[in-house]
Amino acid sequence: MKIAMIGAGAMGSLFGALLAEAGETVTLLDIRQDHVDAVNANGLSIESAGRLRSVRVPATSDPDRIGKVDLAFFFVKSVHTAAAAQTAARLTADASLILTLQNGMGNAEALSETIPPARIVAGTTAHGATFLKSGAIRHAGTGETVIGAWQKPAAAGITTIARCSTGPASSPGWWMTFKPCCGPSFSSTSASTPSRR
Repeated sequence: MKIAMIGAGAMGSLFGALLAEAGETVTLLDIRQDHVDAVNANGLSIESAGRLRSVRVPATSDPDRIGKVDLAFFFVKSVHTAAAAQTAARLTADASLILTLQNGMGNAEALSETIPPARIVAGTTAHGATFLKSGAIRHAGTGETVIGAWQKPAAAGITTIARCSTGPASSPGWWMTFKPCCGPSFSSTSASTPSRR
């Protein structure tokens, strides 16, 4: 699956790296050119449980270099959601999904002003990450990630999202299991991501 991480701060970089390790085609998109340059030059450095690893994942500040994607993760600050939704619209096609795991309330509603609600998946995550410096993050905490379709047509795509995060048995990434979840007009499904071991 071709994936764009819109907003590659600590959390966007973390999820992008985990998905890349699971074998997906991921590009980090961020406005911080120093972070983009560091990731492209040296890989993304991740400190976790006292260990350090580097994950090779391409990064850019230019959405036109990514092309159309199957899935766009949204990790921008809530105040930038409406503006970044325009970028998401450029990066996605009619069958693409937008998944927001942003902090705060109202992000899915803000996205739905630009993106058809039937393509939006919203959720929360208990994973934590800290931005250490350009090109480096700390995976500061692990926990459950719960996602649900904002409207019924997106529900079928959640299985695909969960499958893309599974990766091969030897992958150092994560896996997902389904649970009930709800959105405003609920058609649902959610996923739980345990910690990376």
